[in-house]
Amino acid sequence: MAAPPSEAITAWSLALRRYPLGMRTLLAYFLCLISLVHAADGPVIAPAGQTTAYIPIEGMINDLKARYFKRALDDAAKAGCTQVVVHLTTDGGTLDGGRQMLDTALSLDKGKPSLVAFIDNRAYSAGAMIAYGHDRIYLTPQATIGDIGVIFQNKDGGMEYAPEKIESVVRTLLLNAAQNKGWNGAKLVKMTARNQELWRVTLDAGSEWIIGDDLAAFLTNHPELERKEDHLLKGTTRVGEVVKGKDRLMSYTAKDALDERMASGLVDNLDALYRQMGVEKSTVLDLSPTSTESVSWILAGWAPLLAGLAVLFIVLEFKMPGGLFISLAAIAGVAFFICQFYQDLASYVEVLLMLGGIVAVVLDIFILPTGGLLSALGLMLLGSGLVLSFMPNIDQFNPSAEGWGDNLLGAFRHSIFALTMMAAGLLVAIGAAPRLKAMRRLSVQTAIDGTSQTPVTGASLVGRHGVARTGLSPAGFITLDGAEISASSQHGEYVAPGALVEIVELRFGEAVVRPLKDHA
Repeated sequence: MAAPPSEAITAWSLALRRYPLGMRTLLAYFLCLISLVHAADGPVIAPAGQTTAYIPIEGMINDLKARYFKRALDDAAKAGCTQVVVHLTTDGGTLDGGRQMLDTALSLDKGKPSLVAFIDNRAYSAGAMIAYGHDRIYLTPQATIGDIGVIFQNKDGGMEYAPEKIESVVRTLLLNAAQNKGWNGAKLVKMTARNQELWRVTLDAGSEWIIGDDLAAFLTNHPELERKEDHLLKGTTRVGEVVKGKDRLMSYTAKDALDERMASGLVDNLDALYRQMGVEKSTVLDLSPTSTESVSWILAGWAPLLAGLAVLFIVLEFKMPGGLFISLAAIAGVAFFICQFYQDLASYVEVLLMLGGIVAVVLDIFILPTGGLLSALGLMLLGSGLVLSFMPNIDQFNPSAEGWGDNLLGAFRHSIFALTMMAAGLLVAIGAAPRLKAMRRLSVQTAIDGTSQTPVTGASLVGRHGVARTGLSPAGFITLDGAEISASSQHGEYVAPGALVEIVELRFGEAVVRPLKDHA
């Protein structure tokens, strides 16, 4: 039977009084997260009268940069921008990150918006691959571009090229970029095809560039040509030659790239590019990463640990209430969600699932004991929110999406790691805290509620009798001489509210009790 409204209100007020700082901190934590998500999901408005956006891509190309790039382009499109300047300064990065960014660039409707790559220093490997997914490329005179060799680091720390199976995929990606954006396919493929030659053939119709894979078909279509080692003859006249041999990857200086029509133009700097585009710099929509987003990239590798710490501190707060651990949980939790949000891994769904999980556990322990049913539901919600917070938002509920199974396995792996860290931390805390002076002082302080008028030491509690104020399932509260004490049942059994109990020991600042059934 449900408790009368007045009793329920009283129970809530007692719980909030017992955990005034903790409850407020937890509430503020989730409000902060929801505000963060709402603010970041808000509309992006371009400056009046201008339709150009700026996106910088600097440093290592990886999944984080790929998600940022996609989100920034989406923001530019929502703001009505018709052209986007992408400032590339990179030595490359992961193949998967580069492929995602190239796919993002090529997936845009033609001219919506138009993509302009600006390179004032270098764009190598994955950076060059991304650049050639743009409609135009501008370089400063000292800039360089190219060398899209796919390499792996072996066990000894040395570098070795990827096998043909992977290289062929990259060649296909580059050919796709060439066909969609108008760049020369043979020259672009030679940036990664180290085992193929690049030929230049000059016929009456003009010069043609041919990659090694296509040479046989070219000669079939031109039976008048004859190959002699590294050149082609038409009768006695040399009409073709190898420009770039095997074991060489194509790279360009700025001038060479322009001469070979692998760049759209040269500019002295970004301001000069804006002038050439007819754009006032002051009106450009700057979509650079925010300081919060930059911090999230730094924290990305620590996300599972942050999640584990947040759960650990919540557990410790239940063991030693007072607000300290829930505050630490809020800090770790906010850092975790900021990290996951800016990677497009977490949003409202995950926040609400975890909030619902925590509320269910709190209700079961302190307000409406259900013998563990609410706690089980809460743990399921928490677990679901944790797993989803490691999965890309776009694919969370789309099992048919490419890579969904791998993303789910990765999410489980990160979640298990987080929970393992939490369990290990809890064991260490339980073992070490009683020996720490600060923790012993905190345990004594939290063992007795502030309503007690008579000082009571931990040792004097053992053997005394109290009454279960809430159901113990197994944790809850008992009252002793008008004081409220955090307690749990000795063997995990459920103790009903109002039952007489005896304190058998103090463990980690909490009373361990057994029911006195003969006196109930």
